[in-house]
Amino acid sequence: MDNDIFSQFPDRETFDKYWNENYVPVTYEDVAVVFRDFVKSAEGHIYLSDYEEKGCISKEDFKDNLSQEAQFAFQDGLTEVFYDKNPELYETAFALFEEAQMTGQGDASVAQTFHETFNGLYAEFLDTLFEEMLSNRED
Repeated sequence: MDNDIFSQFPDRETFDKYWNENYVPVTYEDVAVVFRDFVKSAEGHIYLSDYEEKGCISKEDFKDNLSQEAQFAFQDGLTEVFYDKNPELYETAFALFEEAQMTGQGDASVAQTFHETFNGLYAEFLDTLFEEMLSNRED
């Protein structure tokens, strides 16, 4: 995209309108297989080693103690599904962010709704995964 991306989306209100008209919701079921398969392939060892060794894995802080490999796997899984369902929204949000970063013009927060939605889904889906597969795990 070129510099005129900010003429198309000059402010967050304009982007949010575009978002609300075009966003296709992403659900846990959309990512569940990828998330479950990763946990199974790692044999449940998805945490930083010192956290896992303490044996006090809790819903309140497990997300902060995921291994880097687990974080990447879960984020990549969500990114792929998000992109598959919302390719134009995804590309537009990143174009706005990148253009602002590269040129110093425009407002990178115009597409904040994308980041808030993605981060909210990531946290929600990890909580669901925890309830589904990790909360009653016996080592």
